[in-house]
Amino acid sequence: MADEVENYPESDRAPGCLHPRQTYDLIGHDAAEKRFLKAWTSGRIHHAWLITGPAGCGKATLAYRMARYILGARSLLDNSLDIPPSDPVAQRIEALGHGDFFLLRRPYDLKTKKLRTEIPISETRRLRDFFTQKASEGGWRVCLIDTADDLNINSENAVLKTLEEPPAQTIIILLSSEPGRLLPTIRSRCMHLPLRAVPDTEIESWLRKRQDISSESESADMTHAAIHLARGGPGKAVALLQSSDQVLNPLKRYLASLERNNSQLDHQISNSLAMPNAALSRKYFFEAIQDVLQAQSIFTITGEWKAAFAPLPIQRAALDWEKLWRRACFLQERESALNMDKKTVMLDLLSEIRGQV
Repeated sequence: MADEVENYPESDRAPGCLHPRQTYDLIGHDAAEKRFLKAWTSGRIHHAWLITGPAGCGKATLAYRMARYILGARSLLDNSLDIPPSDPVAQRIEALGHGDFFLLRRPYDLKTKKLRTEIPISETRRLRDFFTQKASEGGWRVCLIDTADDLNINSENAVLKTLEEPPAQTIIILLSSEPGRLLPTIRSRCMHLPLRAVPDTEIESWLRKRQDISSESESADMTHAAIHLARGGPGKAVALLQSSDQVLNPLKRYLASLERNNSQLDHQISNSLAMPNAALSRKYFFEAIQDVLQAQSIFTITGEWKAAFAPLPIQRAALDWEKLWRRACFLQERESALNMDKKTVMLDLLSEIRGQV
């Protein structure tokens, strides 16, 4: 596992951001932590926990805090998951070197030199082998599935079997941003721990205290935009700031240019976001466009602007903006399902918003 961490991309890490297992602070989810701690201290801890919430809201960060605690790390405070990075258990989990911790995620394919698009059945067999062995330290074992949304139908059924017949002193933590797509039988066998979107004010306060955000990315305009486009996810806000050149700056230039024809810019953005290594930036850009269009529709009716950057410089009816928002959502979903040409899809959307088609 240590070699994998050092040499290969990780599917559960946003580019340019600390991995959740290296993140020790968490905001906005005190109630969820207290609920877990209450269950733990009661002695009647459930064997499976399903943590749900928006992307980047802190699901994985909370899961690692839980895993450290379960495997013996202790906080300097009573009844708390605030475990210091210097704790030996925390260090071993951070290095993926703890014998009683198993991480199930999309693997890196050595043949194609790419991350797999789903968690295959072969990975769940490794999980089965993990549970057939005795705990290396004679206590609890923890499996983290990050994310359950990436399980294919075969691996999802394999996980279900483990949930139905869990080994003793085992806790399985599943993460999901779209729990409705999971098998109902998986959801029914888990203790649900929903995380809410973190308010923008809390994200802003937390974001400005972080040391790993460069002064260049931390301009007031970009920080404001990242917070509004994060959809309640502190981690997503950091990722957006780290990808300003791929998402925020192109989006700002595009929105400011809507009053005139600028096909060169549209082609430039579409080409950049169609690159094989731009999948996450493309997802963020799609979501940002959707948020801006939805905000513009509301602004047209109420006069209140609650989104990134400024209201759009062209006039349309609220219903027209809503139709464009629905179109953006539809195209994002369809291109993924049908493997459509990414450049064409994005170029068509940008042209439609300009009113050129």
